[in-house]
Amino acid sequence: MKISQIMTRTGTTDESLPPLQAMLLEELNRRPDEVFDNSDEGLLRIFPRLKRSSLSWSLYLLHKKGLIAKRRVRVNGKLTTVFGSHEAVEALKEHLKLAD
Repeated sequence: MKISQIMTRTGTTDESLPPLQAMLLEELNRRPDEVFDNSDEGLLRIFPRLKRSSLSWSLYLLHKKGLIAKRRVRVNGKLTTVFGSHEAVEALKEHLKLAD
C-alpha cells in the first residue's frame, strides 16, 4: 500500500474522530435549533448509506466524548432520548421550562 493512499485524519476538533462521527458532529453543529432521536429519519435521509444502528451508536459515542448533548423528553406521549449540539439541547431545556 502506498503511503499516499492512506487517508490522514482531519477534523474540526482536537480529538481525531472516525469519519462517520465527524460528519454527524458537523451536521449537528450546523443545526443549533434541532434535536434528533437515535434513529432520526431526517439524518438517515441526509446520510443515505448510514444504517440505523450506526447512527445510534455514533450519537452515543459523540455524547460520551462530550461533543454533543442528550436529553430525555416526552414526544407524542412517548419518552425518548434526543441528541443535539449543546446549544440545541440548552434551547430545548428553556423551551420545556416555558411549557410548564
